[in-house]
Amino acid sequence: MPLDSVDKQKLTEVLGRFQGRKVLVIGDLLVSRFVEVAARKLAREAPVPAGDFVGQTLLPGGAANLSRELASLGASVHLVGLVGSDEYGNWLKSEFSKHGISFEGVITDPARPTSLRTWYMVNTFHMLRIDKEDRRDIPLAMAKKLLEESTPLIKDVDCVILSDYDRGAIISYLINGVVSGAHETGKIVVGQPKMHHYLDFSGVTYVKSNLEEAEHATGMAMVNETSLRNMGVNLLSRLESKAILITRGEQGVTLFDKDNVTLFPPIRGKKNLFSKVGVRDAMTGAFSLAVASGGNPYQAAILSNVAGEARSELPRIASLSLHDLEARAQGADDFVRNIVQVPVRR
Repeated sequence: MPLDSVDKQKLTEVLGRFQGRKVLVIGDLLVSRFVEVAARKLAREAPVPAGDFVGQTLLPGGAANLSRELASLGASVHLVGLVGSDEYGNWLKSEFSKHGISFEGVITDPARPTSLRTWYMVNTFHMLRIDKEDRRDIPLAMAKKLLEESTPLIKDVDCVILSDYDRGAIISYLINGVVSGAHETGKIVVGQPKMHHYLDFSGVTYVKSNLEEAEHATGMAMVNETSLRNMGVNLLSRLESKAILITRGEQGVTLFDKDNVTLFPPIRGKKNLFSKVGVRDAMTGAFSLAVASGGNPYQAAILSNVAGEARSELPRIASLSLHDLEARAQGADDFVRNIVQVPVRR
């Protein structure tokens, strides 16, 4: 990897092309609800807190949150997915309007509720999460409708993102149809797989996932750097992608391509980038916009890592701005010196 492709000036040039990039996001749409409780005492009937309701906050989740992060970074976003015929589906649509996200491709499905995740925060501590949703794969007829909404949009965007949260919308039929349509029109596809359909993401241009998901997909455990290399090379071959970015929390991120394994250290020391809701989507958004803007996967990996750190320091109600990302990229030169790259075959 020529290090002159990832210096501060080159990264700034890539960021300068973020504004107005057209991105199609296809994925699971969720609502994240945070219920705040002030504990007063232990309940008499059980050794659990008893408290007073303080308030609640609703936030977009899954591909809905990814769309919001992309819009905040300057992208023009088109969204395809499912919501239920309920108050949370209506709330999501109002959020899309507020953030300038085009959601004509969002289908209302009366047969499924809008996926709802509720966090109970007692004295600011996360005590419980309850999910109300249908996680079964959608019927083939519904997948065909989602593909029908996606196909005419693919030719007009710079990048397509398949954002899977294992909530049933992203199935093999839809993945195959989107990838085929993107190949026909020469478009970039970034896959963000979860567990269930990871290996169905065959043919996507780039894959971004975390270590746990990669281990599950390959049946391999990361014991050392050699096992990590084997895992990445295995996925690269099976998915036939140009590059795979695996996030490793406190260990930074690792990029695999056909020639090299590149280890990007965590920015500003060891830090768990997945400690807050929204970090995953900010990282995927930055990576996707970087490659959609003509950046190479090494530049995209650095900007994704920078975005993860910056987003982890923001309140959960906020989104990462392009200005924030540009400011963080100014300190990238020192970070670049600690990148380690080894050939795939030694």
